[in-house]
Amino acid sequence: MSKLKLIAIALFALFLLSGSTMAAGSISARISGPGALNDSTIKAGEMFSIDIYMTNDTLRRGMSFGFRLTSDQIKKVIHVKDSVEHVRGNENGDIKGHNGWEDKSVWDFSGLLATMTDWDGTLPDTVGFAGVVIKQRYEPHDLAKNISLDLIVDEEGILVFDSSFFPPGGKWKYDNNEKPAWGGPYKYKVVK
Repeated sequence: MSKLKLIAIALFALFLLSGSTMAAGSISARISGPGALNDSTIKAGEMFSIDIYMTNDTLRRGMSFGFRLTSDQIKKVIHVKDSVEHVRGNENGDIKGHNGWEDKSVWDFSGLLATMTDWDGTLPDTVGFAGVVIKQRYEPHDLAKNISLDLIVDEEGILVFDSSFFPPGGKWKYDNNEKPAWGGPYKYKVVK
């Protein structure tokens, strides 16, 4: 593990130790792209994105949250490769940041960091995200798309996208233990 990553994890751990556990802001998901037939249906074999939207209600110094893809019928997903790495830790390029989350505009210490401990296409797939600010703060904002996950599913069935704990210690919270409201789990029907 790199020295910068260890420092980021240590700083964020300190942020997580203080504060209350009230809800603050929200996180929700939508699908988009050629494979998104409507809000809850995906066309098999076509690229689509799961877009993560957030609101934030106060100044923050850090955040941590994770997601999991599961299915009883679908065994694999394809993580669509892109030559541009938008999120640190995601060498495949299938995870994109938006509205300042693609570089160090918001998370000025290390940029948005993805924890890719189980993001290999064999379900269940789990990915975690963390961000820390040093010189600035994560500003309050209305609903905005911040992250996109680019995928293809070749099999029919139900794909579930939900919040998740992620290793090695990622919890779902902001720097002061406030937990954003989560609109999931989201269930998508994959059809031929």
